[in-house]
Amino acid sequence: IENAESYGAFLGARYQDAPILWVIGGDRNPVEPVHSEIWRALAAGLRRGGAEQPMTFHPQGSASSADFFHDEPWLAFNMIQSGHSARDLANHAMIERDYRRLPTKPCMDAEACYEDHAVNWDAANGYFDDHDVRKTAYWPLFAGAHGHTYGANGVFQFWKGEGEGDRFGVRRRWEEALDLPGAGQMRFVRRLMESRPMLTRVPDQGLLASRARAGGEHARATRGEDGAYAFVYLPTGGPVSVDLGKLSGDTVVASWYDPRTGETHAAGTQPATGAATFEPPTSGPANDWILVLDDADRRFPPPGSAAA
Repeated sequence: IENAESYGAFLGARYQDAPILWVIGGDRNPVEPVHSEIWRALAAGLRRGGAEQPMTFHPQGSASSADFFHDEPWLAFNMIQSGHSARDLANHAMIERDYRRLPTKPCMDAEACYEDHAVNWDAANGYFDDHDVRKTAYWPLFAGAHGHTYGANGVFQFWKGEGEGDRFGVRRRWEEALDLPGAGQMRFVRRLMESRPMLTRVPDQGLLASRARAGGEHARATRGEDGAYAFVYLPTGGPVSVDLGKLSGDTVVASWYDPRTGETHAAGTQPATGAATFEPPTSGPANDWILVLDDADRRFPPPGSAAA
């Protein structure tokens, strides 16, 4: 414990002016009480050394930093790892749980399934693809996460090819993995979020007037706190009914945002009252869409364009 605090003080002094975040934990959960004390000592040492940057904790799969350290004053935001053990892990539910905790702290999924990673570390189960990483990005963001981390199997381990061993079913050199489809599609996530007032965004499953669905078809909704806009993520398309009374203004402008291409398809206007049903341009496996609903009076730019 003493060594951990001394090491933290050394690091804190060395990097106190660096534009960084401190991630304690190293993908390991505390099992014994002494483990928690070591991490607390490291955090205390960082602060004693002069580090004032935000700090969090990296847990193992299916866990959250809040499970161990939510009340710690050094923990600036919660980090979950939904992980790589299966497809369609409900990271939205993990974020929803942390979002509701008191005291209130930001939360995010910092290690969702990596693109091109073997499902449950076994190539016989197949590999996570671009659809998987899109789902595990939009689900938590719409559930209240303040950010997201994308990962790719070849990149995170900087795999250079034959002779380096078969780690986690890796099959692409890191240079090639940089160009995986999901990697490029993450920019469409950011563009959508920044095209509306994102700092006043709140999760709201109450927008859904139809069933939220389960598993890989789970629909997730979010909106501006003032009702100026709403997003609904549909992993496999299909019709969705929305309570338009939760939006501001008299008229709602609807459009469909394609998370694969960043393109927008107009879907007409509706009076901002009662429930209305919308159907995306396509449906089926890997045909995910985001329904965008805007208060017409706000005259927002097309989804994914210039920041609002």
